Amino acid sequence: MRATRLPESIASLFDHLQLVELEWQNRCIQIPKFAVYAILDRPVFDRYMYREGKRMGIIQMEPYHIPVLDPFLGGIDAEPPHVVVISHSKGNKFGLFGYPAERVRDDIILSIRNQAVSRIVRAFC
Repeated sequence: MRATRLPESIASLFDHLQLVELEWQNRCIQIPKFAVYAILDRPVFDRYMYREGKRMGIIQMEPYHIPVLDPFLGGIDAEPPHVVVISHSKGNKFGLFGYPAERVRDDIILSIRNQAVSRIVRAFC
């Protein structure tokens, strides 16, 4: 399997990768800080939707409607203590989605030479 590297435009700017770690249902996910749009404390869902039988929350922040989905493919029963909003783009299209979190740490630093870096950034480059 080919390793994904950081985009050349940012790889030369630093020696460390800053991470945001969220905990949901006693499991952790690490997300590169450059992919995090916002961290919301005590979010309020404007409404709920069902997708493939799973309940997700929708946060409305004009002009965006941000779906909040369980990263482990479950449903969301109630508003979580935090939501980590992640930006993504494909071509010239931009979007946002959120992951619920019971705890968030945004002060994690990992050496760019660490073997885990390519695995962590793969989905965000």
